[in-house]
Amino acid sequence: MAEQLVLVERVGRVARLTLNNAGKRNAMTYAMVNALIEALREVNADAEVRVAVLAAAGDHFSAGGDLKEFADELKLPAFKHWQAADPWIDLFRLIPAMRVPVIAAVQGFALAGGCGLVALCDLATAADDAQVGTTEINIGLFPMIIFPALRRTVGERKALEMALTGRRFNADEALRMGLVNQVVPRADLLSRATEIATEMAQKGAAALSMGKRLFYSTADMGYDEALEFARNIRVAYMLADDVAEGVDAFLNKRKPNWG
Repeated sequence: MAEQLVLVERVGRVARLTLNNAGKRNAMTYAMVNALIEALREVNADAEVRVAVLAAAGDHFSAGGDLKEFADELKLPAFKHWQAADPWIDLFRLIPAMRVPVIAAVQGFALAGGCGLVALCDLATAADDAQVGTTEINIGLFPMIIFPALRRTVGERKALEMALTGRRFNADEALRMGLVNQVVPRADLLSRATEIATEMAQKGAAALSMGKRLFYSTADMGYDEALEFARNIRVAYMLADDVAEGVDAFLNKRKPNWG
């Protein structure tokens, strides 16, 4: 029986998803992408989950696409190429739309589509041995689907530099460019990412999900438009039970009970 490509486990209000094809350095095959989409949807539908950690088995987070699979795809007609991007498009739309924040725990190689996955997650913790890069240009490709997420995360010039040079960056460089939020010793990677997730999971569910919605929804808006969107979403937010509980807990000097 084939191994499950993405493992899912839950500890309290934190779900851990693990890319589970270490023998192929967790290559982002179509099967892997589809399995990850299914796992993310499962986690997002679980009302008990507040935060998710996306980790990977083995020495590497993901070394990118499977070039053998890609070579076979080159034989397809034009419309099939357009359709073949559907799983990637679904994945890159899904994580920003999820109510659950997703934290990447990155070790070893996070290259090409693997680097795109790091950029796609809401937050990222990297091991000190991590290497990131959009290496597609080295085989004559541009990182088309992952580029919007990369640009949003590291900014215009750095995203273009990464895409056009194919250079690999170490963990400290990834931190400086904003691709990851912190760097920790390899041995501490999973525990630190889980610790952050557990801390976040103790916050109110409404604040986590609606704050994330505000962030992504206003990303491409003008300033005034973003303010009006914030005003509108604030109405729904102020009516959430979490807000009343948080304020009452503060006033009465007790720990909030957000369920």
